[in-house]
Amino acid sequence: PEQYLSLGMAEQNMMSFCGGLARENFTPWIHTFGVFCTRRPFDQLAMSVGVPNLNVKILGFLPGLTTPGGVTHQAIDDIALCRSIPNIRVLECGDATEVLSVLDVAQGIKGPVYVRMLRGEVPRLFPSYSPMKFATVRVLSDGNDICLITTGICTEEAIKARGMITSSGVQIRHLHLSTIVPFPVNVVLHAASSSKYGAITMENHLINGGVGSATAEVLAEYAVGQRLMRLGIPNCYAHGASRDYLVSEYGFDKYSLIKAIEELC
Repeated sequence: PEQYLSLGMAEQNMMSFCGGLARENFTPWIHTFGVFCTRRPFDQLAMSVGVPNLNVKILGFLPGLTTPGGVTHQAIDDIALCRSIPNIRVLECGDATEVLSVLDVAQGIKGPVYVRMLRGEVPRLFPSYSPMKFATVRVLSDGNDICLITTGICTEEAIKARGMITSSGVQIRHLHLSTIVPFPVNVVLHAASSSKYGAITMENHLINGGVGSATAEVLAEYAVGQRLMRLGIPNCYAHGASRDYLVSEYGFDKYSLIKAIEELC
């Protein structure tokens, strides 16, 4: 960027400051840990950005349990918080292709956007010619036994399990969501309602308030009588450790997915 400002460890002030910039027709981009641009400055995010529907772009890196920094740095409720603020759009990157293309997507949206951004070594799951598109769901496999809905790092975990799943004869319709708000109601409704055994959501977030909750709301509102299993962080705070250990410990790695499929079928 041509202009860069470091506002220090004062995230509440940073959020309102950027709201002021947006009122003067600038397009501010906020970049910090996911927890420090959602939970800590939540009131300022709602009042200074959400209510006036200002064109502020927020990049929150190391979402969920991707940080070894422990509970103070783990943004495990950021989707839930942002879903509760009207006007804010929520995007999540699942691989290197989406990391490279998410800035263009966010820039093309009029109004506030929150991005769950990956950093460090990021795998490439999708070809470079297939960038992220706003409000578009990637269908990674098709089948009528189970509907699987994943976001972020959980899509990689699900892909790792694909061989073991298909060898068992279970056919899965796998949906990867990079746009969480607005939620793809029609796509999820069709996929879940047409599945034989039900649906599974898998997210690097609390199972309350995130993609699992959004899916449950859709199924309930449209009276879809299918079982839903939500994989993610249970209603607890996590401790600090490696990503691989944490996703296994809290039940949203590839083996947890396979166990859930066995239970559902």
